[in-house]
This record gives sequence, structure tokens and C-alpha cells, in this order.
Amino acid sequence: MTSMELIGLNTKWYRYQNNLTQEQYANKTKFKMAYISVIETGNANLTCKNIDFIAKSFNIKPILLFDEKTAKLAKKLPTRVDMYKNSKIWNKNDWWPVVNYWSSFIAI
Repeated sequence: MTSMELIGLNTKWYRYQNNLTQEQYANKTKFKMAYISVIETGNANLTCKNIDFIAKSFNIKPILLFDEKTAKLAKKLPTRVDMYKNSKIWNKNDWWPVVNYWSSFIAI
């Protein structure tokens, strides 16, 4: 995966973890919804400033946006956030080890 794809998938992953639609995340970040879509599809060549901004919006360290494990999990997410909790990916046992591993990197 490219860096752009990793950041895009992880942005989607953390947006879903926060139960936010693209519209809600756009309102929170002041990014346009279309730009969020471009980011999440891995087609945005982001600046360091925007990578830091995205990480801060999720209260995580920027390095987590480059994690391949959560990016692979993000590929399994349903297309709509409101369908997320009804999907198989919401099984805590599937992703909890990843969260435990990376919890030491989360910004407080």
C-alpha cells in the first residue's frame, strides 16, 4: 500500500471508530466532504500539516495513520458508517488486539 492509501484507510478507520459520517467529520474539521472522500480513497497527496491535523482531530499520534493493520481492517468496513455497528467488523475480538498494541502511541 502507498502512504496515501494508508492514510486514507486509517482516516476512514478512525472516523468509523468515532461513529462519524463524512458529513459530520467535514463539519468537525472544516474540510469539504469531497476532500474527505479523496483522502479516504487514497488519492490525496497530503501535506505534513494536514496529516498532523487529521491525527489531532482523532486525538492520535500521526504515526497511527500509517498503520497497515488498521488499514487492512478499514478495507472491510461497510460503505456507510450507520451500518458499521451491524457489521461483522464490529466484533471487538477482531480488532481489540490492534487497539491494545497501539494504545501506547495514542496522544493524550
